[in-house]
Amino acid sequence: MKPHPFKPLQSRRTPIITVLDRMVAAELAKTLGAVLGVLVTIIVSRKFLSILAKAIEGELSGETIFQLLGLKVLTATAQLLPASLFMASLTVLGRMYRDQEMSVLASSGVGLSRIYRAMCWMVVPVTVVAAVLALQVMPWSERQAQALMEKDEQSADVRGIKPGRFNEFSQGDVVLYAERLSDDNSMHKIFVQSRQRDKTGVVAADSGNLKRNELGEYFVVLRNGRRYQGVPGRADFIISEFDEYAVRIDGPEAETASLKREASDSLMLWYSHTPRELAELQKRLAVPLGVLFLSFLAVPLSKIAPRSGVYGNVFTAFLIYVVYENSQKITQGLLMTEKIPLWLSYSGVYAFLLVLTAALFIRNLGIKWIVQIAREKVGL
Repeated sequence: MKPHPFKPLQSRRTPIITVLDRMVAAELAKTLGAVLGVLVTIIVSRKFLSILAKAIEGELSGETIFQLLGLKVLTATAQLLPASLFMASLTVLGRMYRDQEMSVLASSGVGLSRIYRAMCWMVVPVTVVAAVLALQVMPWSERQAQALMEKDEQSADVRGIKPGRFNEFSQGDVVLYAERLSDDNSMHKIFVQSRQRDKTGVVAADSGNLKRNELGEYFVVLRNGRRYQGVPGRADFIISEFDEYAVRIDGPEAETASLKREASDSLMLWYSHTPRELAELQKRLAVPLGVLFLSFLAVPLSKIAPRSGVYGNVFTAFLIYVVYENSQKITQGLLMTEKIPLWLSYSGVYAFLLVLTAALFIRNLGIKWIVQIAREKVGL
């Protein structure tokens, strides 16, 4: 019987995505979805109340409300991504430290580089999505919102009549009161006050309706009423009766003003080379850069003792994020007034985050261990 030839044992290839990568990425995805959903709901609910108030006043139509709400959801999602991923990273890694999973991984030879690699499977795609949302979707959403608002403002004088209340039109020059509205949009028991220069006219009529002429101008056509015209404080009023009388309601003038900075294209902001436009671009770039740098900071910040509280370093993280967010706004304001150069405005906050991350690593690992690892890497 011939012995089998010796075959050396072939080493198995390390898979591209390991079990640790899948576990960390899955936990981050679930936690990010939950945190982002809660934050977006809170912020959009507050904005929805202001939109609803405008709809009640007759400034917006019912269709526009939900369109604006959808656009606000896109904007809020982009703006809240850095904070949401920062909180999700702290929650996931803090739980692993608290349950001593990190200790088990460390005893198995899993170092911080492997933790960063596992996080990158989630952080890098979120950074790309954040960049697209901030640089493309947010200005598009703002343009759509401005177009909807301008369209509704142009027709606000037609839609804004509410029965049983005083309605102001044409920038306050016309005040109209109708006791009730019928199904065919006819008004009954109408009171109208119109102001032209120093003269004031008051009209009381039994009925009326709105009409639009060929030039696109709107009129309140009143029937069977009485008109009083004169100067307040004087007795020489002119009183006249009529079968039909029309009061013009001037809509807002057509404006061809340029788009606001919030709605401008990102490339246009960069090529403008003006401080205010560059500050707006900085605000947009802060979304993907915040996702990246805050996630990098979350690794050393999330290290807690096994028996520490459930929330770990959440309070410290909250203070860091408040300082980060306020620093962003301060540097943007200084850039707009040209008090600091462009490179400092764009990089100063992230340099601070890198220094803070390095300080946390030194606190957690010790300066001697870091120096020893650095010597081994260099080969000294």
